[in-house]
Amino acid sequence: MRLPLSSPLLESFLVLARELNFSRAADLLHITQPALTKRIQNLESLLGHALLIRHHNGLELTESGRILQRYGSALEHQETELLQSLVGEKTGQLGGFFRIVTYSSALRSVVLPAIGHLLRANPKLSCQASKAEVEVLHDILIDGQVDFCVSLSECERAGIENVQLGVERDVLIESSRYTGREHCYIDHDPRDNFTEKFFLSQTGSTVPRMGRAYFDDIYGLIDAVAEGVGRAVVPVHLLDPSMPVRLVEGFRCYDVPVFLHYHRQPYYTRLQQAVIDTLVQQCAPLLRTNRIGVSVESPVEDDALVAARRRKRQQLPR
Repeated sequence: MRLPLSSPLLESFLVLARELNFSRAADLLHITQPALTKRIQNLESLLGHALLIRHHNGLELTESGRILQRYGSALEHQETELLQSLVGEKTGQLGGFFRIVTYSSALRSVVLPAIGHLLRANPKLSCQASKAEVEVLHDILIDGQVDFCVSLSECERAGIENVQLGVERDVLIESSRYTGREHCYIDHDPRDNFTEKFFLSQTGSTVPRMGRAYFDDIYGLIDAVAEGVGRAVVPVHLLDPSMPVRLVEGFRCYDVPVFLHYHRQPYYTRLQQAVIDTLVQQCAPLLRTNRIGVSVESPVEDDALVAARRRKRQQLPR
């Protein structure tokens, strides 16, 4: 069996794997939905594996589907590089397209500035940068919806590379203009437990009883603090002296490692390697940006890492 690079079956599957919607994928391929369904059925028959699971609320790739998606994506990157080297302009510039997802506080302040230089230096290079909730970032990468992911924890899935880009330093802030809602703490949504983790990271501290408010956008969250809606835990690199907020005294910074993730491959194209190198080189200084002069001494480690070290010490022979 051989699937050529131009295989309509493989091309159709890759579009569907990205969209996870037959109607949208058929429109992008300029074919009817029944024709797309037939192509996928033929491909599944040819491979002898189911590639998609059809739920009442959408589609999900099977493990075989994820493997084929990664294979097809790698072929696309390699084909683009091959065509550029053979028939493209001999400029040495990169071309092609990559996708990256991260959490809200890193998109505008870290990831975009990091890849900005790469995009400016390569006018034919394109990208899709998006944000998602922290708890689903790894799944988005595993499902093949993106090429790269930047998150706040290691991905334990086999075949995923974890490269630490730096450390995000978080502090507790309140409004410098209004008072009266010190009991209220702001997070992104009811599932977000970052404020609780901040308090648990403090030596001898417990989680206080608190009122809650929620703002999905990190910059909207900081604006809400400025308006006296409540207090919030935010990264130092987002703060500027011009913002009408101040640090809440008596709390230490909470340091959380930031990781870059991508699928491990035997060969990386020039584009893939350039994205990896750019993020590794550029993100650490951006994460260290400190416009408000917060002390960088005595960092507080992630409480999960501290607990893991404690368990390891307890297991050592006496």
